[in-house]
Amino acid sequence: MAMLQTLKQERQRLLNEADDILKSVEGRKTGISSAEQTQIDNCLSAVNKLNSQIAAVESRNTLRSSLATEGGPHTLYGGDGSFAHAGAGDFQPREKRTFSKEYFSAFYEFLSSGGQKISAATYEGSNAAGGYAVPVIVDRVIVPLAPAETGVRAISQVIPTSSDIKVPIKSAFGTGIAIKTESGGATNLFSESDPTLGQFTLSAFMLGGVTTASFELLQDITQIQTFLIDDLLKAISVYEDGKFISGSGTGQPQGLLGNVGAGVTGVVADGSGNLLPNTALFDVTGTLNAVYHPNASWLMSRATGTQLRKQQMASNLFEPLWTRVGNRDYLLGYPVQYSAAMPSIAAGNTPVLFGDFKSGYLIGERGGAGINVKILDQPLATAGQIQLLAYERVDGRVRRSEAIQGITLHT
Repeated sequence: MAMLQTLKQERQRLLNEADDILKSVEGRKTGISSAEQTQIDNCLSAVNKLNSQIAAVESRNTLRSSLATEGGPHTLYGGDGSFAHAGAGDFQPREKRTFSKEYFSAFYEFLSSGGQKISAATYEGSNAAGGYAVPVIVDRVIVPLAPAETGVRAISQVIPTSSDIKVPIKSAFGTGIAIKTESGGATNLFSESDPTLGQFTLSAFMLGGVTTASFELLQDITQIQTFLIDDLLKAISVYEDGKFISGSGTGQPQGLLGNVGAGVTGVVADGSGNLLPNTALFDVTGTLNAVYHPNASWLMSRATGTQLRKQQMASNLFEPLWTRVGNRDYLLGYPVQYSAAMPSIAAGNTPVLFGDFKSGYLIGERGGAGINVKILDQPLATAGQIQLLAYERVDGRVRRSEAIQGITLHT
């Protein structure tokens, strides 16, 4: 066990060393050197070798790990196949686990013979040779998948609503301002100058989903209800984020794409073949009105952010465009927010948005903040099933298009 721990510590040290080199390269004003690249490659090569050694050691510890208990090294086995832990001079009963009588007898014979009379682990594929003595144990904790990144809600303005809201907006400035001479007269008056107003409606659209589970499943797996509800909540968050970015606005939230400022359009690849060149990043900041710069941020997918970081390293810029402070990424000094629903870097797409999203995008929540969850135990009771229902009523609208500008690539 000590050897396994030492190998894992060495692997972690090599990974940290390679990561420190990358962070150092990103933080200075020069590109990565050949010596640094060689050092990184050496670290990763050593990590691959350690992975093989660790896997070999862990495979030899299969029996030991399957019999390990939380409380300590001493385990007492009862004649009925149950076991309990004893340590520090006392006897603390543990959760009862039932094995077959054949398993207990076979395991005892295996120990007393020094491992000569039975080899269940070797022949567990054949029931007669030992497979019947091998228990089947399922972990009670389900390993979750990481949800897709969502970012629009975090940087937009979110308000509660109890009904549809008519939001007035200023569409254009007044155009009647002119110079007036000092002399009076009926024809020498101040000109009329009235602004042009518009309006949009912030409504609420129902979205959600249902998961059905059997009585047996809910009784046998204590954590399954929590797992299923969490899965529904994450699915709704991912779905609404996609609508906030590309929704049609009819019967669903209005998306940002196609409804914000044009920013920079027709962007062509640079001399190195980068479809989204660094110059476009500078250009789009110049299209945003100065009023919106103090609260401005970027919105893009993480894959786009990674591509921009690679371009920065390849360009060997005297001043880095991309920086990182703690766990937060910054581009040209503005914070970066990620959303998996943003388009990729491809011809005709708009992979990057820049601006003040709190001024530019409004999200309305009807019926309280958050996602509602209901447990329906009656509709399918005769079938022995329970339904878990999660839903929310929400709408999103572009409130001020000029507050957010995009970068659209050439088709």
